[in-house]
Amino acid sequence: MTAPREIELKLVLAEGEAARVPLAPALAGHPATKARFVAYYFDTPEGALAKRQLGLRLRRSGSRWRATLKAGGTSAGGLHDRPEWEFPASGPKLDLARFAGTPLADVPDAATLHERLAPVLVTEFRRTLWHLEPTPGSRLEVALDEGRILAAGREARIEEVEIELLEGDANAAFDLAEALAGAVAMRPEPASKLARGLELAGTARSRPVRAPRVDLGPACDDARAAARIAVAAALAHGQANEAGVLASGDVEFVHQLRVGLRRLRSALRLFGPVIDPAETAPFAEDLRWSANALGACRDWDVFVTGTLPSLLAARGDPVEAKHVLGRARERQREARRAAREAIASTRYGLAMLRLARWLSSVPGEPPPDAPGLKDFASACLRKGARQVARGEGALAGLDAAARHALRIRVKRHRYAVEFLGGLFRRKEATRHARRLARAQEDLGVANDCATAFAHVRELDPSPEFVAFAQGWFAAREAASIERAARSLARAAALRRFWRRKPDPEAAAAP
Repeated sequence: MTAPREIELKLVLAEGEAARVPLAPALAGHPATKARFVAYYFDTPEGALAKRQLGLRLRRSGSRWRATLKAGGTSAGGLHDRPEWEFPASGPKLDLARFAGTPLADVPDAATLHERLAPVLVTEFRRTLWHLEPTPGSRLEVALDEGRILAAGREARIEEVEIELLEGDANAAFDLAEALAGAVAMRPEPASKLARGLELAGTARSRPVRAPRVDLGPACDDARAAARIAVAAALAHGQANEAGVLASGDVEFVHQLRVGLRRLRSALRLFGPVIDPAETAPFAEDLRWSANALGACRDWDVFVTGTLPSLLAARGDPVEAKHVLGRARERQREARRAAREAIASTRYGLAMLRLARWLSSVPGEPPPDAPGLKDFASACLRKGARQVARGEGALAGLDAAARHALRIRVKRHRYAVEFLGGLFRRKEATRHARRLARAQEDLGVANDCATAFAHVRELDPSPEFVAFAQGWFAAREAASIERAARSLARAAALRRFWRRKPDPEAAAAP
């Protein structure tokens, strides 16, 4: 039997924006109902349900109770598609017999599961609900939720909009979401209330998330489908760090969100030959803008937490060091505020929504002459390797701008290896990516010297300090260039794991 499914767009609101949602033109004039909810989420002490991506909930509104089970599904850019089973409950007690035939029955020791379940978190919120029919055959349920999550003695706010597709095509949900996001600052939210509550409870620690491994899968032979897999992985990486950028002082959240956006843009560039530019035009420029806002913040983070302390220690003047470091930290705070404003802006939210819409679309049939995915990957990797090899041979004569351009080529090739390497030999691809990452890092140190010296001058230090810094950065830059030359040579020496023999039938074709 096919499981019932819930398909919804989840959107988190910028702080203080909830009051503006009912006034948005897309909802103004439509009748709304209001209700208050309290929901209890259950699991075993060892997290048996969470480990299986199951969420078991008992929710009360007024005197009515409902029990719900949600299973793991797909989530791309805030569009959630997952199995859901829901039943009325007679009161504040779970009747697991209602969930016979669902994944709950497959949990080990299911017969005694009811004895081990206990609430792990609670949500309390008021909901404003609209039902819309934007076009014949399309029905949407729009919920504005305002409240809090309570777990392990801590709480987090709930200010979000959920657009559930009751009937019709998902484009109707995206159309409404874009209309709302144009009037209210919001962005797609990949995490459910349950996931946020588990993080709050400490069962899933809040920490910066690094890039996941991309697995294109043996069944994928369409480069356009592979593009969506790679972009979705990069987007998930970035979105997992958004909340940390907005709420935490940990500089690593900014770094990982920036890396996620860089990987995302690199994936779009890598697969550019098989993607119609009109498909990515609605969000391409806004992605670049977002990455630049984070880049400025990251530059000051690196300067204040790494480069500047070493420079001040080498200078050896504690009075001057306190003065310079104080001004640098203020610049860092300004850059952090600007980055947070960018992530909380309508521009960023709309870009993420439009990207999520593209990810949810299904590419048509590939052209008859389209190369297979492995042939496409081989051609891309050969091209990237040639560009890196040319840069290695010319490194000694490159100026700062040209070295920066080479670093970008190395980075793009590294990402291509990480995206496509699993189609060939994973271990060799991993080794290759590590060599490229080292070369990228060494070239990055040289680039950071130029950026850091510009930051020094912005701080208006003494002429003596400027002169000292110039010499210190010059020596550091020269050493990093030498290391980069060795790193590039080691990367170039690796065997090309992506080489493929020509297809005899293709070679014989006229």
